[in-house]
Amino acid sequence: MERQEFFESKGARIYGTLTLPEGVENPSACLFIGGSFPQTREGNLDNSKTDWFPTPLPERNLFRDEAIILEQMGIATFRYDKRGCGQSEGNFNTTGLFDLVDDARMALQWMRSIPEIDSSRIGVLGQSEGAVIALILAASDPEIQFFVWQGGIYNNLEGILKWQAKAFEKLDSTTIKFFKKNMPLIYWTYKQFDEIIARAKRGEEFFRIGDEDWSFNYYLPVGQEHFENPPYLFVDKVKCPVLILHGALDHNTPPEEAQQMQQALINAGNRNVTTHIFAGLDHSFRRLGDPDEDFVTAMKRPLDPEMPQALINWLKVWQEK
Repeated sequence: MERQEFFESKGARIYGTLTLPEGVENPSACLFIGGSFPQTREGNLDNSKTDWFPTPLPERNLFRDEAIILEQMGIATFRYDKRGCGQSEGNFNTTGLFDLVDDARMALQWMRSIPEIDSSRIGVLGQSEGAVIALILAASDPEIQFFVWQGGIYNNLEGILKWQAKAFEKLDSTTIKFFKKNMPLIYWTYKQFDEIIARAKRGEEFFRIGDEDWSFNYYLPVGQEHFENPPYLFVDKVKCPVLILHGALDHNTPPEEAQQMQQALINAGNRNVTTHIFAGLDHSFRRLGDPDEDFVTAMKRPLDPEMPQALINWLKVWQEK
């Protein structure tokens, strides 16, 4: 059963979907936290943000699919439109990392007030940037019962962006032209990467990226907050069970990030860590036709069954505890 709900955070109403499994009394629950860029509760890029995405992008529905999977297991879920996206209030263009952390924390607090679910058995699942946000929550809130890390990062975002930009420059000219036309934000972020980083470190608030055909007022503090708060600073405080899921052909974050995250958690004394790195899968857990295939094409494919099966198996073990 799905129900439209909202919670309040920093003066804005944040809207989402609460999914309750039929016939399960006081189920455990999971909060879904979306990744970077404007995203809706379903795990899709918000195509209404035409300044970000002048060409509509495919709907991958990652969170919608995962909500169905958890519902079938008897686990409730809540997924929400990010601040300023979908139905949620606020201005996404001036939203920082810790604004998003505060929103996720308020979502978790709201979930604990829902009488239909077991407030003592709530976990968090984060995708990409959402994995960083979920990590920060899990490090600061010992009541979180589990943490699912999907396609996240361990190291500083600046290094990841450099890795992405270097890989981007190696693409064939047709693919690069495709990105310039259909994903200009990504194209110009890579082309003007050094200038963006320099201005962010100088404390500037905005930088106009692009050219005469397309330009965007890039909000720099969000990047600087990431640079100053790399995920590895929070790992040693995470004591709950952790599941790490990553595609071996992830073009957004290298799979080595997953391996380093696992080792850091173990080194910090967390022995309940499970990692799956899926051969042939990308950042959204789609199977690529070839290793260099762009993520926009891959988004049109369904979620590969290998990933949800690993998620199901791990959650079944957690449920039995």
